[in-house]
Amino acid sequence: MGRMKELCMDIIEANGGIPEGMTIQDVVKMKELENYNWHEYERQQEKNRLQQYQQENTGETGKVEQVSKKFSKRYGEAREQKKVNNEEGD
Repeated sequence: MGRMKELCMDIIEANGGIPEGMTIQDVVKMKELENYNWHEYERQQEKNRLQQYQQENTGETGKVEQVSKKFSKRYGEAREQKKVNNEEGD
């Protein structure tokens, strides 16, 4: 048998048919994972998306904090310098 036919048979056996909404991308990913059960595959994909989302948000928060600290120091220095200049001018 051909590889694609074997793959389709594995998916049909694991799910009792071809799952509605399945794309070629899903089939390829299922083959890579060697997991042909649609519900397990969807749970795993959702878990991966949540992990990726958390990692992205955690990284962005750290960057924002770093940048805000960097600029707050500069802003504070600029305010102090402006204050000194104003006092000298008076």
